[in-house]
Amino acid sequence: MTITYYPGYSQQIITPNLRTHVIASITNANPMVVTTVDDHGYVAGMDVRFLVPPEFGMQELNGVQAAQVIDLTSNTLTIGLDSTRFTTFQYPGVLPSAFTPPSIIPNNSGPYLPPLPLPYGNQSSFEGAIYNAGAP
Repeated sequence: MTITYYPGYSQQIITPNLRTHVIASITNANPMVVTTVDDHGYVAGMDVRFLVPPEFGMQELNGVQAAQVIDLTSNTLTIGLDSTRFTTFQYPGVLPSAFTPPSIIPNNSGPYLPPLPLPYGNQSSFEGAIYNAGAP
């Protein structure tokens, strides 16, 4: 986490952007274990939700809005859910040419939004725009 200060603006805390990751597999277990295609960078204790298209099974996950990560490795997440009664998750034998991949999504994350630029590019701060006879 870094703090960026712009003269004339309040401080903004910029947190690392947690990305959505493609799911490689999900176990039918208690607790459930999700394996991602690549390293996820998530931390224990965070809440996640799921996007699982019907072709992949385990539609019960689509209704879960906040499941907690209780343990992890670089590409696996142990989720505090009992998935023993869920339908089996599996990739279809033949994937269509266009499809939405099954994904795990951290709650409260989204695309990285850089800080807004200062009001006028030729001014060093908002105050400078006012006190240096800049346009209002």
